[in-house]
Amino acid sequence: MKNSLNLILDEIPIPRFARVHQDLPAPTLDDVPGRITGQLAAPEYHGLVASGQRIGITAGSRGIANMPLIVRTLADWVKQQGATPVVIPAMGSHGGATAEGQRDMLLGMGFTPDVTGCEIVSSLDVTKLGEVDGLDVLYSTDALNCDGVILTNRVKAHTDIVGPIESGLMKMATIGTGKHRGALQAHSRGLGRAGESIEKIAPVIFEKGNIIFGVAVLENALDQTRDVVLVPTDRIVDVEPDLLAESRQHLPRLLIHDIDVLVVDWMGKNISGDGMDPNVLGRSLIGVKNPDMHVNQIVVLDMTPESHGNSTGIGLADITTKRLFDDIDWVAMFTNGVTSNGIAGSRVPPHMPNQKMAIQCAERLTLNPDPLSLRIVRIVNTLDVQEILVSEPLLDEVRDNPALTQVDEPAELVFDDNDDLFPAAAPH
Repeated sequence: MKNSLNLILDEIPIPRFARVHQDLPAPTLDDVPGRITGQLAAPEYHGLVASGQRIGITAGSRGIANMPLIVRTLADWVKQQGATPVVIPAMGSHGGATAEGQRDMLLGMGFTPDVTGCEIVSSLDVTKLGEVDGLDVLYSTDALNCDGVILTNRVKAHTDIVGPIESGLMKMATIGTGKHRGALQAHSRGLGRAGESIEKIAPVIFEKGNIIFGVAVLENALDQTRDVVLVPTDRIVDVEPDLLAESRQHLPRLLIHDIDVLVVDWMGKNISGDGMDPNVLGRSLIGVKNPDMHVNQIVVLDMTPESHGNSTGIGLADITTKRLFDDIDWVAMFTNGVTSNGIAGSRVPPHMPNQKMAIQCAERLTLNPDPLSLRIVRIVNTLDVQEILVSEPLLDEVRDNPALTQVDEPAELVFDDNDDLFPAAAPH
């Protein structure tokens, strides 16, 4: 039966859409294992691992391209030295801040024993290594019980942290191997100062912990592996800022900057710490990550299964759906939000009964009296932006931009019997 909300939204027309290809520079590393093993042959990595040792390899909560392969390559090298590798979850409060939840996240992202060649050792136990500037320096007890740890992470602009150190090896050391309690320490002075805390805590971990080297993964604008750089532990502090600065030139981005409605099919913790990357959205929980982007309304339609109900970052959206709302694990989301002091990201926007009404609602909220003239962009997620859908009023701009190519003719969006988009785009 129609209700008052239907009466308001049903008559709002949705423009036709055309598929558009974005020409984003995307240098790609073809031989990931070869790049790693080539660096491992350098003299500084000889003798770091001895026969009979137990070596931990960290793995985080992001869906980083080729990361299970990278861990497998490192594990094979460890075995060649006569040692035993294990995977250690390094994800702060993610996975509901439980050992089992973090193990499940890794298994869901492909870090199975069959793929990596080693077991997952998961607990939230930490050991205090010291104190710096009033902050406890905490380190995974599982990691400390190993004879050495290989630290892995993607180096990339963070969703909320702004500074010379954002998302990378130092953050993985502080918040990842620090487990939930370490994440609490790093965020204890506010999300805006988390970068400062990481810069203080990480060097103590490098000095007093047992990290033997770092593996920095660099990506192109299409979320593909661009390079893998090994960094000796005593050089991470000096090298990482340069890797971050260089990585900014390869961020995913939208080449259309003035948008009335941005429709995001999927958000998720495996996509971004905020579910949707503020560097793409132009909207952040703190500060401004991309001042070139101007988006009036953001609609997010669904959440990836790999998120396990943690919809942190949903607060970046203006409208969502009942489908996503029903999938939220409130404890997991609030634990993440309270830990990071970024609780604003857990504010859930109004949720519409279906995806069609969510889009129509966002159209109405733009206050544009002619919905068919709206500049609407639809993306699969904030990592997958090589091919996008744009509403018909944007096609003149597409034709004028040599980096944009229209792939097909405009067509109506197709919805199923429940007024959800059909066929639904696959999650990243």
